[in-house]
Amino acid sequence: MDKFEEILEKMSEMSENQLKTLIEMQKKRICICRECPSFNECMNENKEGLFCILGNSGCGLELIECNCSECSTHINFQMKYELYCIEGSEEEQRSKKK
Repeated sequence: MDKFEEILEKMSEMSENQLKTLIEMQKKRICICRECPSFNECMNENKEGLFCILGNSGCGLELIECNCSECSTHINFQMKYELYCIEGSEEEQRSKKK
């Protein structure tokens, strides 16, 4: 089990309120999605971010550049994939690639 799988397991044990609080805190503290050149006004208005955990964007977007691999969440959780705003969360991409 790698670091990402450990984190997912811990998250599955949290209550819905705990998980919601954690996600909002992570969006504000460590998420770099808003700094990505591809992040757009629709994503901003919908308060989207943390795509690596939450999945792809509901907004249409033009891929300008991807900075997922520079994110501390990506590094610390030993994530393998990128383009989360388009391709889906780390968990979704892992399940597609199996």
